[in-house]
Amino acid sequence: MMYSWASPAYILDSMSLEQAMMYYEKGVKAIELQAKVFWSILGHAMSSEGKEEMPVEVGDRPDLQKFREIYGTAIKRGQ
Repeated sequence: MMYSWASPAYILDSMSLEQAMMYYEKGVKAIELQAKVFWSILGHAMSSEGKEEMPVEVGDRPDLQKFREIYGTAIKRGQ
């Protein structure tokens, strides 16, 4: 169902066969388009096109001296 008001009973009672078939075909095309867009976006997100790799610095460690300058004794470890 494309819309909540379009129950099968309503469609059969109020639409001609041609209108019901057109409604059904448009609904199927809308769902197919939605799936194509979804998979296209997902494929683009999963590919590495247009992404720059972040440089990895080997041996990069936290600066303990700078940490102590900023936080001092405000953070205490539990013992």
